[in-house]
Amino acid sequence: MSVTDGTNGQPVDGLPIRLERFDLDSWQPVWNGITRADGRSDCAVDPRDVPGAFRLTLETARYFTTLGQRPFYSHITVDFSGEEIVDRQELPVVVTPRGYTVCAVG
Repeated sequence: MSVTDGTNGQPVDGLPIRLERFDLDSWQPVWNGITRADGRSDCAVDPRDVPGAFRLTLETARYFTTLGQRPFYSHITVDFSGEEIVDRQELPVVVTPRGYTVCAVG
């Protein structure tokens, strides 16, 4: 996964993120982390190894507030299927104070 700030085209550094897996009718925490200077994270869990539904949550309010901007979305959640992730697939996320874009590319 990589996160880019759509207002300036730069990678997002220091964005808190959380990965959860849907199990037994509820979302269970799998991993918590933070993006590096290159906008990427070092998630120790590979959704390709575990079938099922996953939820990625990005804590965007904290990031944009530190830049002096008022975000519309305090969190961005992306639900996806672990089975649909293929080898070397990237999940790029572009965030702005008023919106976001996610597109899985392989």
